Amino acid sequence: MNYAHVTPKLRSNKHLTLAGFFFLQNLSRGILLSVIPLQALALMGDAQLTSTLLFAVSVGGILAALTLPVLIQKIGNYHAFLLACTAMFLSAVLLSSENAVYFSTGLFFHTFSIAAAEVTLTLCVLARIPRAEMTSFEPFRMLCTVLALSIGPFLGVYFEDRIFHELPFIISGFVVFLAIAYFRLLGLHKVVLPPSKSRGFNPLQYLRQYLRQPRLNLAYGLVLARSSWWAMFVIYVPIYAKQSGLGELTGAAIVSLGTAWTLSVPLWGWMGRRYGARRLQQTGFIATSALTILVYANTAQPIIASVLLVFCALGATILDGIGNVLFYRAVRSRERSQMTAVFVTYRDTGQLATPGLFAILLNYFALPIVFSSAALWMIIAAGFCRYIPRGLR
Repeated sequence: MNYAHVTPKLRSNKHLTLAGFFFLQNLSRGILLSVIPLQALALMGDAQLTSTLLFAVSVGGILAALTLPVLIQKIGNYHAFLLACTAMFLSAVLLSSENAVYFSTGLFFHTFSIAAAEVTLTLCVLARIPRAEMTSFEPFRMLCTVLALSIGPFLGVYFEDRIFHELPFIISGFVVFLAIAYFRLLGLHKVVLPPSKSRGFNPLQYLRQYLRQPRLNLAYGLVLARSSWWAMFVIYVPIYAKQSGLGELTGAAIVSLGTAWTLSVPLWGWMGRRYGARRLQQTGFIATSALTILVYANTAQPIIASVLLVFCALGATILDGIGNVLFYRAVRSRERSQMTAVFVTYRDTGQLATPGLFAILLNYFALPIVFSSAALWMIIAAGFCRYIPRGLR
């Protein structure tokens, strides 16, 4: 039988190399993923002040992200990507400083660069990949993204702790230049975006426009719950490991092992196409919530809690099986830049809401409260999955 006519376009080298680009782009931030909260903890002195710092920086990141549509209109998608890379490089330089002011400034540039890169790259994906192929393409994009975020945390802490302090920041800055070269190699600098409906700069207008669309709201809420859980995992697992006596390197290893479940993302993508996005998302949220509450119950036994944390991440990885497909399928072509700018704030909102919530709770409760809280919002998200269209695959 000739399978050529049923093989998706995803199988073409063009689409596979586009998915692979997300590995390189995310490696630059992945190698600093666990280094940043540990250095923030060292500079601020305790988990509560660290949460406050991350909260403040995330506010700035959200505000900056909302300026991206007008920025892209003015300078184009490619130059906006270059600006994101410049911000990432500057952040690596500033974050390597052990001065609290330089570190905080670098953290803002880091947050902005992530948002700007995600907006520009999402627009490239929407321009290059047909809607019908999104559910096939997205698991591979998520695989490449999370794979970089899996190996990065352990390598970053290992290099910083065992070789010399500045090494992970040097690597992060070097990878930025590789990403720019790869971006051009793929021809993404030639991507032409659809003309926008709006020529003015009014973030509140397109924020209201986003909020009027229930499918976009659902996509945002579910990906926010997922992102907030990962923010808890990345920030507080290294802190928990250090405070419980396991050590910083063990904490980074738990983060890397947990995110290594990303290798299973193509399987979950296939499960989503076979059984539907609704069932896959409900399973992922329920499993993650149940395992996270078990972590909370076993925090006095760090070895058991560490094993459970690794398996918690497997539940969260199930959610990556459809990635951002709910948004891709719902957004209108002429609203892409505005709606994408709002949508990508889910990452900063998660990084804002998570340490913001915990900055308050840690005034009254011990560190394990972060695990019980995360379990609660994940089970609530499972309930909202019933609004995902049944036929979405």
